[in-house]
Order: sequence, then structure tokens, then C-alpha cells
Amino acid sequence: MATTKWVSFYPYIQPYVPGCPEVVIEAHLKESAAEFCGKSEVWRFNIDPDFTNNNSADYKIDVPSGTLLENMLFFYVNGSPLTHVSDKHFSVPINQDGSAVKGAPIYVSILNDDHVRLYPTPDGKYTFTGVTVLKPKLSATGVEEFIYDAHGRAIASGAIARLAEIPNKEWSNPELSLQHKFEFNRGITNAKGRDTRRINLRVASIGFAD
Repeated sequence: MATTKWVSFYPYIQPYVPGCPEVVIEAHLKESAAEFCGKSEVWRFNIDPDFTNNNSADYKIDVPSGTLLENMLFFYVNGSPLTHVSDKHFSVPINQDGSAVKGAPIYVSILNDDHVRLYPTPDGKYTFTGVTVLKPKLSATGVEEFIYDAHGRAIASGAIARLAEIPNKEWSNPELSLQHKFEFNRGITNAKGRDTRRINLRVASIGFAD
């Protein structure tokens, strides 16, 4: 898909923050876009089918350039769904001799924003695939066109909210910040709600999800 550059958002931001340098606008816009995509889960990525290796628990996911793995919606090993857990709060099963417990994976976690870790460590060749949520890196040059078209104003509001709360600037405006923070959060809620309605309609009409 085509990428919409950050500069396309500027007309929705600059009138509210007169005098703010573009480099500052872009920095806060990137943070807004990352938060919006992470919380709304609108940017989905299908993991191409791949295979595990014996004794290897970690696997790199080739996400699009300029993106990070934010969340795991679905992950399957040999067609069976795995439970998504936090790597920070999950202890890798260890045998008494200190080696990792092996077997058919039943848990998956995101590791370092571009890898997944499977538990137990696979004891052979398994096929895995899944659906993840992406967010743009702070070094990204923009976002996918569909995100801009559907959610550009909400992301712009998030940037305005951040910029207007910066103290002691000519564009400082706490009241404006609160207003656009509300618009930003409402945009996230609407995006998640629209996705839920779309899924419900699809399930109701054909009896199963694609």
C-alpha cells in the first residue's frame, strides 16, 4: 500500500499551534500516530506461514519497514491457537538440569518488537502463522494511506494535544490540549468500535470469520 507522509497531516495541525517549528510538529505527530495505531489496533499484519526449528524458541517476523509489532491478535501453530502472554511476566519452563522444556508450543509472546517467542521451545518442525497489530516506528516516514484517510484527523488531534500542553510557548494552550485529547481518545474508541461492528456483521451473515 501507498504511504502517506507526515507533511500531509500538517494542514490539520499548524493552524492550532502558530509558530511551532515543523520539526517539533513531526516529532509529536509520530508519537500520536504510534499511540493511535497501538491502541486502536487498526493496522493489522498477516504473518506468512513459516516453520519452527528444533531447539529454537525465538523467531523474527518480517514486518513492513518502519513498523513495530505492538500486539498479537491471533497466533497458530499447526492450526491450533496459542495463548498470547507477556514475555516480561512469563517464566520459560526449565528442566531440573537447566535446559528449556521442549514440546508443542502453547504460548507466544512478542520479543523486542520484531520477534515472537514460543513456549515450550519447539521440539521439531511446526507450521506457524498469525495476525499481529503494527505501529509506526518513531523513525518512520509516514503511515499507510488507509490510516490517514480514515483516521488522519484523530491522529492530528493527538499531535495538537501534545503540542498545546508544552509550557511557555507561543502556542501553549491547556484548554485546547484537553479538547483535542478528547477528540484523539474518541477517535481510538470509534476505530475499535467500527472494527467490532464489522466483525460482528461478518460473523452474523456467513456464520464464521474469514
